Order: sequence, then C-alpha cells, then structure tokens
Amino acid sequence: MDSLNALKNQFVAAKSKAENLLFARDYQGAMPYLEKAAQLLGEIYRRDYNQENRESYAQIRETLQEKYSECKRNLGVAPTATTKPSPRPSPRPQGGTKPQQGAKPGKPGEKGQPEDDGIQYEFNGINVKNFLVSEARKKIFFSDVIGMEAEKREVRQELFITDEQKEYKRSIGLENKNFILLYGLPGTGKTYFAMALSNELQAFSGDQDIPFFSVICTQLKESAVGKTENNIIALFEFTRQFERCVLFMDEFDAIGPSRVKNTGDPTAIPVVNTLLQQLSGFASNPNLLFLAATNCPYNLDGALLSRASLRIEVPLPSAQILEGSLRRKLGKLVTPDVDLAKIAQYLESKKYSNRDCDSFVQAALSENFNAHSKDAAVTYIDQDMIDRALSRVKSSIKADEVAKLEEFKSSSI
Repeated sequence: MDSLNALKNQFVAAKSKAENLLFARDYQGAMPYLEKAAQLLGEIYRRDYNQENRESYAQIRETLQEKYSECKRNLGVAPTATTKPSPRPSPRPQGGTKPQQGAKPGKPGEKGQPEDDGIQYEFNGINVKNFLVSEARKKIFFSDVIGMEAEKREVRQELFITDEQKEYKRSIGLENKNFILLYGLPGTGKTYFAMALSNELQAFSGDQDIPFFSVICTQLKESAVGKTENNIIALFEFTRQFERCVLFMDEFDAIGPSRVKNTGDPTAIPVVNTLLQQLSGFASNPNLLFLAATNCPYNLDGALLSRASLRIEVPLPSAQILEGSLRRKLGKLVTPDVDLAKIAQYLESKKYSNRDCDSFVQAALSENFNAHSKDAAVTYIDQDMIDRALSRVKSSIKADEVAKLEEFKSSSI
C-alpha cells in the first residue's frame, strides 16, 4: 500500500497535470486526471482525517468538482446529479488510528508508533506550502520573455538534456550546472525569467510534474540566533521530498552577504556557512534546480558566487523591446501624432526598467480614463497625456546601482 506521503505526491502530480491540460483547453484529456486526483483525495482524506482539515478537504473536493463540470460543459456533455470526482470519502474516526497493542508513547516513526509519512509543510514556523507557485506560473514560457536569446540557448543546452546525457555527464565527471544566478537591476524581470525557465523545463519533461517553489529570502530571516539557519535547512530538506523540483530564491543577497565585508550583521557568517552546506547537497542531484536572483550581485559572498555554475544577467530592456511593449499595450489607443518608437528611445535613454515601463503605461491609461470621465467622446491618448504620464513616472534605477553592476560585470570577466 502506498504511503500517505506517496499518495499526496501523486495527488499533486495528477491535479497539476489536469490544470495544465485545462489551460491548454484539452478538456477530454483533463477529465481522467481530475478523476484520479479525486480518487487519491478520497483516500488521503480517509487516512488523514481530523476536524482541522475537514473544511480544507471539502474545498479541494469542491474545486475538483467545478473543474470536472467545466470539462463536461465545454465538451457538450449534460451534467448529471453525480459525477466522478466527488464521492464523499469515509473519514477515519475522529480519534485517529487505534494504537497497536503494547505501543508506548514516543515520536512518530519510532518502533510501536504509527508512522507519520505525510508531506510536511510546516517547518520552523514557516508554511513551505505558501512558497509553492501553481496556476500563475503555467502561462509563462520563454516565448513570453522578449530578448535574451543567447541566455535561453545556454540554459537549454545545459539543462534540457536526456537521462542518457545526464548519465554520461556523471560517468565522465562533468559537474551539473543546476545553480543559476540571475542578476540585474531592479524591475528587469528576473522572477519572470525564472518562472518561464521552470515551465520550459516541465514541458521538456513531458508528463512529470516539477513543483516550483518561490521564496523571498527576507521571509527566512529571523533576529533570534540560529533561527535563520534552521529556516534555510528546513526549506532545503523540504525540497528533497520531491524527485524533481525547482527552488527559486529572490533577494538572495539578504541571506548570502559577503563574509569579508562588514555588513553589521553578526549572523551573516553562520547563515552563509549553512547556505553553502545546503547548496552542496542540492548541487549533487541533477534533477534539482536552484535559481537565485539578486539586484546586488556585488554584495554576495565570494563562495556563493563561485558555486553559481551559470550567471545570467537580466538586462534593462532595449528601445526595441520597449517599443514592442508600448505597441501591444497602447498601440490601439494613441493618436497618430504619438510616436511610440521615439517614446521607447526616451525610456531607454532614461534607463526605464520593465516595471517602470509598465508603470508609465498605467499612468497613460489613467490619463485617458480621467479625460473620458469628463468627456465620453475622448477614447484616445494624445501627446499631452503621454507627457503628463512621463512627468508622473520616472525611472527607479539609480546611477550608483548601474555603476556598481558594471564594475561587477567587468571584474567577473
């Protein structure tokens, strides 16, 4: 009989596969995975039932039912009173399983004790499940990342390889390049690139689900001595429950500062030492991918930098990329006298990031909305509105940030 841990992993895989197929509008293909997920959920519920998780299971079961009904509607199948995803499972008695005769009190897993083999989501006060990115990431692929073609090719060459190629690399002693450092100025799209890479990797792997965990490193930091280290250890231990996964850590410099520079943080050295130890174990498994992102690579510890097998700069957008973005978002609304190419060149010269560009677009749309509220005949964006939007939204990039990044790049060559 499969363990509770295995059942939960199978449920996550079936549910994720169904969501991918639903997103692709393959309703016929999604239905059997929804049925499988419902069957697994029933067994998990039966074996893991208690008053605290009763409502949670009910909500999950209802969601599966809604998705199954959505498939039927789109396939033109009339809904019936009963559908496959929703047989109510028989719950385990509230008191839990009856202890074996002669069992003594002790920790789960000890002799005579029922094994606690469910996936653990709570580590050191951190609910790791909160870091799991699901439906939002499904829509982003490399085709959505404009530019960075050389970087995409390099990633594909290193990571998108067969099991036979992995085995050959291992046999000749070629190290895995599964620690990728994404660096660049704020707002350039490092998180976006990480999500796209994760999705491309999952698509390359076919049916196999690859969980993607996204962590902002400041969420791991604690003032109490030893607490941050424990959080880091717990997070990496959690990822090892999966055969394959992607761990993305944003604001990496928050827990990986240089041990040589005086940061004023007395916990920095033990935290970095712990991080290095965990990364050593992570790097030994070719099926685990670690992505780290930072705006300040020059503040990272040298040992961490040396372990990054790939360093990928996510640059500020070019005028061409900015123009394409403006045409997609504003092209149908601007008057003929508005020169989007010229605006894009201005944004590039002022070092607008992707996020700054989006803020400018929203400001222009806001100008349009305000004018339309006063006069319903106004449905366009003219040059005056563009100028007011530009006056409201300035580049968030600081000159000293640019200088430090250029110095880092030149010293890393």
